[in-house]
Amino acid sequence: MKQTQQHLRGCIAVVGLALAACSDTEEPEPPPTATCAEPTGTPVEHQGTVTSPQTWAASTPHLISANMTLSAPVTVEGCAVVRVAAGMSVAIGSGGSLISAGSAERPVRFEPAEQGKPWGQLRISAPGSARLSWTQLLGGGASPFADGTLYVGNSSALPGPRPLFVDHVTINGSSSPGVVLAGTTGFAEGSSELTITASGSQALPEPIALNPNALGTLPSGVYTGNRSDALFVSPSIASSSVFYLGQDATLKDLGVPYRVEGLQVGNPDSQATLTLEPGVQLRFMPGKTLLIYDARSTLVARGSTLKPILFTSDKPTPAPGDWTGVRFEGLNANDVLDNVQVLYAGGDCQCSSFGCNYLEGSFSVASAILLFSPPPSSFITHSRIEHSAGHGILRGWSSSASVSFLGSNTFSNVVGCTETTPRDMDGRCSADPPCPKSP
Repeated sequence: MKQTQQHLRGCIAVVGLALAACSDTEEPEPPPTATCAEPTGTPVEHQGTVTSPQTWAASTPHLISANMTLSAPVTVEGCAVVRVAAGMSVAIGSGGSLISAGSAERPVRFEPAEQGKPWGQLRISAPGSARLSWTQLLGGGASPFADGTLYVGNSSALPGPRPLFVDHVTINGSSSPGVVLAGTTGFAEGSSELTITASGSQALPEPIALNPNALGTLPSGVYTGNRSDALFVSPSIASSSVFYLGQDATLKDLGVPYRVEGLQVGNPDSQATLTLEPGVQLRFMPGKTLLIYDARSTLVARGSTLKPILFTSDKPTPAPGDWTGVRFEGLNANDVLDNVQVLYAGGDCQCSSFGCNYLEGSFSVASAILLFSPPPSSFITHSRIEHSAGHGILRGWSSSASVSFLGSNTFSNVVGCTETTPRDMDGRCSADPPCPKSP
């Protein structure tokens, strides 16, 4: 009997261990501990132009005492410490590359040469490139132009170049955004685990400032604890000739909103599909618009009941009409707005003569969602339009098509009609066009 009881207790213990191993609440293993010894000896000084390959060893510290240009590969060994003089930067151009070859146990560290005096940037211009693994970039970002600790630019090509790869990179204490992606540049495929904290300037307080064609390249990571916890998207950071999204992009829910200074999807020469994952929040600056340029470009915003997609105002205290709205100059069968919320839109769209309902005392047809051609179907579903200073949905076409969007959508605090009445095929309106109202 005693042996039977001992055997039973053993079986229970084994089962308990098995259940613990399968449990969803199992504690993750702690990350590996760094094994780097602090480097000693006289620092190896670097400045000027690098024209032949170099390897920076971990055995001694390294000092960048003046601006540098890499025109050949430079590899930084794991555990290396690179100290950079105040305001100094490293430019990585044609023929050049920076490979920061850290690992979990042997991370690389870039830091100020003098405490409290920030260094400049790693400035990457394609075809130059940087590949940063398990690397800490501390106390950088000194720039009168808020150029960030990592600045990638010098391109107006589509598809945009992707010269920056990051893997477990931490940017802390940047005096401007941690990363600026200018022109049409973006992160390289496979980039992941980027952490930016305690960064941003008064002019650009966000951890990342990016051009529209970088939207689909942002890596997973942590972007909180900065002067402003948002991702700043602006045509002013883009190439002046490619200020729009000209290639397909999927916006990830990265735990912080996108702060948008206007966004155009497609143009006469480029078509693009913008896809938003559930939970994405786009916060538009005053008077700005999300514009789908024509029927060749597409917006796919498919949220969920638990994680709707949010289009709203960027103002701390939002009000109806803060931003213009979501505007479709053309439509196609792939456009989707499902489980989205469009809030505080309906600002001046600078458009009139579309549809049959004008806002009181004006010729304005400002609306939260503006459609200028007949849709192939009721593609706006399970969505909320609230606090619009104009109409809810502008059906701004002249056609026999009578697609309605009232079925599964909800409207609240909409000044005008929940949806307007389109003109007929001859461009005419009835004497008293219907104008359904919201609560």
